[in-house]
Amino acid sequence: MPEFSKNNNIQEKGEIKSSKTFEFKDLAEAEEYLDWKKTAPVAIKRMVEGRIKGVEVSQNQSGLPLTDQFLDKLNDGLSQDNVDFSKIDKKVVNLISPLSRVETKGGYLDVFESLANPGVSWNLKRKIFETQIKPALDWLVEKDLEKIAEETRQVMENKDKSNEKQSSEEQKEENSLPPESEDASSSMETQSEKKEGEPNALFSVKPFYGGYFKQAAYRRLNPQTLKWEKGKDEFEESTRENISAPETKILSGKIRGNQILALPLPYDWAVDIENIETSATKDNVKILKNQNGDWHLQIIGEGVFRYQLRIAPKQSVEIGGKFSESETVGELSQELKDKIGALKKENLPKMKLARAIAKFIRSSLVYSSGSAESVAAWQYYTENPNEFFQRMWEQKKADCFAANTMAVRALAEAGLQTRFIGGYFIKEKNKDGAAVMHSGNGHGWLEVWDDLSRRAVRLDATPKGDPNVDEDQQEKDLEGETGEGDYGESEEELMPEDKLKEKIKEMKGQKENQERKKRTPADLEEARFAELAECTPEQSREFLKALDRVREIKDTRGIPISELLKLEWKKIITERKIEINDYHGPVRMDSGDSLEDPVSARIDILSKEFNPTGFEKLEKEEKIETDFGGINIYFSFDLSGSMNNPDAATGRRKADVQRDAALLFADSLMQCAYVSRQQGENSDLLPIKIMVTLASDSGDVKLNLTDKWGPKEQWAFYSALNQLASGGTPTHTTLKLIEKDFDLEIADLKKKKIAKEKLPLHYVVEISDGAPDDFAETEAMHEKLKSKGMAVRSYCIGGESASEDAAEPIASFSQLPEILSKDIIEKFKKLNPKRIK
Repeated sequence: MPEFSKNNNIQEKGEIKSSKTFEFKDLAEAEEYLDWKKTAPVAIKRMVEGRIKGVEVSQNQSGLPLTDQFLDKLNDGLSQDNVDFSKIDKKVVNLISPLSRVETKGGYLDVFESLANPGVSWNLKRKIFETQIKPALDWLVEKDLEKIAEETRQVMENKDKSNEKQSSEEQKEENSLPPESEDASSSMETQSEKKEGEPNALFSVKPFYGGYFKQAAYRRLNPQTLKWEKGKDEFEESTRENISAPETKILSGKIRGNQILALPLPYDWAVDIENIETSATKDNVKILKNQNGDWHLQIIGEGVFRYQLRIAPKQSVEIGGKFSESETVGELSQELKDKIGALKKENLPKMKLARAIAKFIRSSLVYSSGSAESVAAWQYYTENPNEFFQRMWEQKKADCFAANTMAVRALAEAGLQTRFIGGYFIKEKNKDGAAVMHSGNGHGWLEVWDDLSRRAVRLDATPKGDPNVDEDQQEKDLEGETGEGDYGESEEELMPEDKLKEKIKEMKGQKENQERKKRTPADLEEARFAELAECTPEQSREFLKALDRVREIKDTRGIPISELLKLEWKKIITERKIEINDYHGPVRMDSGDSLEDPVSARIDILSKEFNPTGFEKLEKEEKIETDFGGINIYFSFDLSGSMNNPDAATGRRKADVQRDAALLFADSLMQCAYVSRQQGENSDLLPIKIMVTLASDSGDVKLNLTDKWGPKEQWAFYSALNQLASGGTPTHTTLKLIEKDFDLEIADLKKKKIAKEKLPLHYVVEISDGAPDDFAETEAMHEKLKSKGMAVRSYCIGGESASEDAAEPIASFSQLPEILSKDIIEKFKKLNPKRIK
């Protein structure tokens, strides 16, 4: 368990009794703690971690009666207080009382003592929660939510009946439906004062939960209409999220058929997609998420539908992800620009700069909405949209929309990533004890991207006086006292999840460094290859062993074939070196080889010059001839079903012997290319490129024509030839694929205007253990490739080929390395001094 050191003691209830610091003893313990945090709901984590940390934990009320009773008594048990079961529902008593003595294989377990004990591992705590607490808690939550759902259903049905009796039924229906347009506009446009609770509910949340409910992130401020537009949503089917069950609420309302409705949720909450109740058939209901992570509801059909769905905090807070900035245009006032410039000169951290700018705007503006004076101000702002921000700063009147739009533009001016957010702010319950969202408590604020926490941080620049804003909460956000977003570090936590993940990352790095120091050179090579090839360490080890093995394959004279190929290639490069005379002159006599200009020399001699000019110097310089541009080799390997049979000479699977031969050639040829680069420092290179195709099933390209031979290409090559052999031998298909890469290569060379005499040679190597599936089509492809200037060689292993391009028959795949190497070496030799005709 973490090691603690006590710092202070405070006795007042609700405050820290003892503040303790701690360190995890090892990586395993930190990872166990992370698993615990991902499993246990917020309420349980607060109790257990607060008890271990020495913090007095007051249980927050979720509004679920049975659930709150259970959590309250669980908290008492963790503090080792006497648990008073009077006035507690019998169902709760029956679930909580047995926890002090749970029978196990090893004896009896006290759940309360085990959870509160710092010496008990987080792994065991997690198992205790999953087996002893979670089933009881889930059952009680379900009972509470069923009762609330039934109450909500009755309320909605009664309202429907009441509306039916009223003459303005259609108008009433419209007032209870969210608007179809999702554009956000200012409340300053109309002379209607915001009044809490009077308009009809658009959304209702029960049990009550207050604060910011985010509905949409806006993409663009329309410079003509001065309304915020969402832009096009990119939807994806939502998946089930891990949520904190005890904090579950029921979100209810009405929706038009076929409308895609953005759902307002508190920060870091999710929809429980498995618990949705509507007046429509289940198959017609869709829960969607857009690119910003905002939740949406759609019901396919005509008419108006009721719905109830469950929402709850996510079990684990997400970090990273996408952040789409809002687009704004328009000039700010000079005063505001000067203030932004002055703040930037202070070199503040990004979030501190963002808060400073938002606070300055908030304190400089006066809240105004719904009055005649407000409407007049808005009309003045919008008379000339190009001067919108300048006029607003001149008048200093703003609602939440205007102030936060100004802040978005100002933060963008400061170079910060920001966007406008629309939703609701809820402060009070209605008469039914629900949190109600309506046209009167709609609200706008902004978000800034924080690089450090990798989260979108909420800020609110609304001036003081908005009746729908909790100014204390707003000011805490602007001072950075609440952490980033709604949930910062709570005093009960041993460590917040984001910091814990960073700690685990740091500990993993330290562990890897320690292990790296213990590694042998071979271990380091395997790890490096695995990283670059994007394969596992085990796969890296397998490949490197195979590479060492094939590099030792020798011909009948005992010479490694890999070395033989490189040796022949070096000879070609050496033989193609020629000496040329490079003239330098005129020079003085002591530097020259012969007299070039007698007149100049004579004049210098007559003037008593003992080292006259007028001589010339010849220097010889080695250069490589550039009569061709290297060689491109196109392989067609056989991986048909028959390649699973044993090879005649070795008894090994044919596919395995072919794989080793293929790896030998690919590796040797690419080493030749490396030789070219070494030798060609001051000359044209002789590049070698390879392409790999497999005749298996439908035929496939495994390595497009390339001169690269790094770990990624090596592993792609090896793993392709190591796959299961199956199907027929569609060689005609692989030849068509080869033709495609050849055509692309020729087009690229032409585009680069490479001279004809410098074009590479193109050599097709076709390997199989029998006749291809379509011999006639294969032969036709041979002719087509040769007509384009390619050389074609067909190797038939274990039989004879009727192809006119066939090499001498080969009895076993084990003979392939020596025979093929001789053939390729002959091609190499013909490169000097003339091209293959």
